[in-house]
Amino acid sequence: MISVIIPTMNAEKFISKSIESFLKQDIKEKYEIIVVDSSTDRTSEIVSKYKVKVIKQKKLGPAAARNFGVKKARGDIVIFVDADCIAPKTWLKKLTEPFSDKEIAAVAGVYKIWNKESSIARFLQYEIEQRYERMKNATNIDFVGSYNCAYRKKIFTGFGGFDEKMIQAEDPDLSFRISSKYKIVFQPSAYVYHMHVADLIGFSKGKFKRGYWKAFLYKRHKRKVLKNAYTPASLMPQTLFFALSLLFFILSFFNTMLFYFSILFMVLSYTLNFHLIYFICKKELKILPASLLLIFVRNLFSSLGLSYGIMHLLMGYKIKKYE
Repeated sequence: MISVIIPTMNAEKFISKSIESFLKQDIKEKYEIIVVDSSTDRTSEIVSKYKVKVIKQKKLGPAAARNFGVKKARGDIVIFVDADCIAPKTWLKKLTEPFSDKEIAAVAGVYKIWNKESSIARFLQYEIEQRYERMKNATNIDFVGSYNCAYRKKIFTGFGGFDEKMIQAEDPDLSFRISSKYKIVFQPSAYVYHMHVADLIGFSKGKFKRGYWKAFLYKRHKRKVLKNAYTPASLMPQTLFFALSLLFFILSFFNTMLFYFSILFMVLSYTLNFHLIYFICKKELKILPASLLLIFVRNLFSSLGLSYGIMHLLMGYKIKKYE
C-alpha cells in the first residue's frame, strides 16, 4: 500500500483542486491520502468532503506534520507532496515505479509551474529546471525535496524522519543522511504543478529563510557545501561575492576607493550566474531584464539570511523545537 501525506496550513484557496487531482491517480496499487492540517481557515471543512484521512495537528512546522502523517500511514511507501500542487493522473505511478528495484530507498520527483502568468514564478521555475538538468544524468543523487517525493517507510523511520527543529532545509538534511547508506534516484517523469511565489516580498522572504537555514544545514553536512546533486557549485561563492560587494559598498562611504572593490565582487557574483542567465535566455528571452533584477534580489536576501545564520552559529545559538 502507498500513503500520500499532505501537510496543510490555510490552503482553502487551492486544496480542492489539489485533492481532486490526487484522488484521480491511474495506479493499480491501493493508496490512501492523509491530510495533516494545522489551518485556521476552512481547509479542514473542505477536505472533509473527500474520501481522505484528515488529522488535525497544532502548528508545529512542516517537518512535524509530515512525521505525524507517517505515524498514521498504513503504506510501506510514503509520499510527500505540497498542498498547493496539482498532479497528472500518471504522477503516483511514475513516482513509485523505481521502487521495483529493492536497493532504492527514495525517489525525487519534480515541480512544474502552475501560475505561469507571473514572471517571478517563471523565473523560479527556470532556476529549478536548470538544477534538474544537472540531476537527470545522475544514477544516484543525494537530494530529495519534500514537495514531491517518496520514501520506503521503514528506511524513513529508521533515520528518525525529518528533523522537527528545522523549519526549512529539513528535506536535504534527511536525504543527505540517507544517501550516505542507500540509493536515491531522480524521476523527472513524476511531476506536479506547483503554485510558485508570485510577489517580490514573498520571493525575498523565501530566499532569506533558505539562506538562514543553509547555515545550519551545512554545519551538519560540511562536505555538501560545494557539491551536492541539487545545488550548483557556484551558488555559495556567488553568495559570498555578493556579501563582500555589500560590505565594500558600505565601507566605500569612508574610503571611496573601496567602491571599485564593491563593483568587482558584484561582477564576479553575476559572472557565476552565466549558466542560469544563458538557460533563461534559451527558454524565454523576454524575462531576461526581470531575471537580472531577481538574481540581484535573490543574492541580496540569500547572503543576508546566510550571514544571519552564521552569526547565530558563532554566538552558539542552537535551534529549538518549533513553537
